[in-house]
Amino acid sequence: MRLGKPTLFSFAAIFSLSSLGAGQTPSAPAAPTLHVYSRETIVDVLVTDDKGQPVRGLTRSDFTVEEDGKPQPIRGFNEYDKASPPAPARTLPPNTYTNSTALPVSGPVQIFLFDRIASAPEDLQRSKQYIASYFRAMPAGTTVALFVLSPSKGLRLLQGFTSDGASAASAVGNLDVEWISEPGAGLPDAIAASNMIAAYVAGVKGRKNLVWILRGAPPAIIHDGGLSWGYHDMTLVHRLMDLYDIFTREQIAIYPLDPRGVHNFGSTPNEQRNALLKQNIADETGGAVSNSNDYQSSIAEVVDKTSHMYTLSYVPTRPDEDGHFHPITITVDRPGLHLNYRPGYNDEQPLPTDAVLKQQMVQGPMRLGALPATQILFDLHVEPASSATQPAKIPVSSAAPPHTKGTPYTVLFTFDSTQIALTETPDGTRTASIELDLGAFDFYGQRVATRSQTFKITVTAAQYNGFFRTPLKFSLSIGLPRGQLKLRAGVFDTAANKAGTLEIPLTVPKNPTPR
Repeated sequence: MRLGKPTLFSFAAIFSLSSLGAGQTPSAPAAPTLHVYSRETIVDVLVTDDKGQPVRGLTRSDFTVEEDGKPQPIRGFNEYDKASPPAPARTLPPNTYTNSTALPVSGPVQIFLFDRIASAPEDLQRSKQYIASYFRAMPAGTTVALFVLSPSKGLRLLQGFTSDGASAASAVGNLDVEWISEPGAGLPDAIAASNMIAAYVAGVKGRKNLVWILRGAPPAIIHDGGLSWGYHDMTLVHRLMDLYDIFTREQIAIYPLDPRGVHNFGSTPNEQRNALLKQNIADETGGAVSNSNDYQSSIAEVVDKTSHMYTLSYVPTRPDEDGHFHPITITVDRPGLHLNYRPGYNDEQPLPTDAVLKQQMVQGPMRLGALPATQILFDLHVEPASSATQPAKIPVSSAAPPHTKGTPYTVLFTFDSTQIALTETPDGTRTASIELDLGAFDFYGQRVATRSQTFKITVTAAQYNGFFRTPLKFSLSIGLPRGQLKLRAGVFDTAANKAGTLEIPLTVPKNPTPR
């Protein structure tokens, strides 16, 4: 769907669109600090007392953070608690939609991934019973989502976020293990699938626990010269390092869970290797490996221990990325407390996006029914062009003209500018590249209309702070055939590899009412 050449415009052109109508996103913070490669380090910390109960009410001054043994000033500090009241839902005006409504406002949330690639059907069948039993009895306020990774069908969402344990248990019960057991033409990429999950849950603020149900081992690396899935493949190692960075940014912790229990860990060299890799990826992301054969209790323990946490952030005092592993030490100025957090991170800029990930994160989300992405939250206002009200026009390259067949519709994208990554040049100018995509599908799932345009944004040093105070508004037009359609919209930050997508039902009448 990448049809158009980039449209170039400066911040001054964007600023002319600053007038906001009802239902648009709220104003951005006055002093954001978002860049493509932010060196801000985020660490989730679970604090419990000697009885294993969460400790609430700690303040920033109670914590001390060290990296490489050197104190680091704490820049950001938040306390998250499942018991906190949710924020009120936004009221949207007619013909306006958003990709943020299907997600809980904040964590902790629990994500369950059934991995058929690394599990036998009988293992998944057994785990279904345990997990469904837990859902039926899970504590009030627990929020869960369910995925499956299939050899033939890739990553699929079984159940979006819900606090209804009966519905979640029903979704598990309806999972046909044989349906996901068919061999495919090449196994799906687990790293790309993990990135898709991260993109889906990005709109949830705070902790996300990924309970990865598998017999083998999830993708993991060990800091001993690049061992990765048993291969010395540095391309794979770098992809995994980038994945760890994404999971850190999105506050996702991995909890590998073997449906067979732990009774046979270490019984063979392969089992020893798998156990080592599971422990490694849990440590790297701030999760844990179960040491109990009580499957249902293991899940309950994960949920209970992560129901409350603190999130700290700091900017390392080192001048540049050095590609090395840097250990983190966190202490609390109170005796008798226990802390759990990730032990460190690799400090390097991500490599250019690999082909598999680009397919999954840019082109993949625009397929009908594809997993939504919430790394960029946006509003979408859809109206026939004859009745649409636009505050201004954004120039669109003539290389990507709107479709002339069908009824012309105007689609207005609005999103908070602080979500966009800017790349800084030596003279202080910052640039960004934003791609907007539209795809319309008929009753049979056939694509009947498309529109795509890339916008290049330039912001001078003097305009930088003002840029972030104003939401961005982009307008695209598209011709749509009459009838019942599904309209899929996407916003892609192509420099930072971030995506936001939304799919809505749309009825195009034979003769739209003129304004």
